[in-house]
Amino acid sequence: MSHDSDVPRTAEQVAAFMDGLSFEPAPTRQEEQALLDSLPPAGSSVMVVRSLRLPTELDEAVALAAKAAEVPKTTWIRQAIEMALAVQAEDDQPISRAEALRALTLLRPARHVA
Repeated sequence: MSHDSDVPRTAEQVAAFMDGLSFEPAPTRQEEQALLDSLPPAGSSVMVVRSLRLPTELDEAVALAAKAAEVPKTTWIRQAIEMALAVQAEDDQPISRAEALRALTLLRPARHVA
């Protein structure tokens, strides 16, 4: 963290500060192209990083659930949020118990981890 005493206040101090700066050389065309090639394609979805505080017990439960589903914890959390949002969606239409059971019978059994 800088202090007020670190900030140049006069033209001479600014000049001395500017003279003390050093810059890296510009990337070569090959380095620039390699960097551009490493970027996601235009129109790709953007992932936003969020910080999330969880109680230890909940974090451990998420870790176990993610391991059982064979996905990273972040993927498991994202899918859980997507499911919660789908349940709350305004256009969500309830289905009959018979329709739900019919749909469930078509699913393959889940793998259980011992």
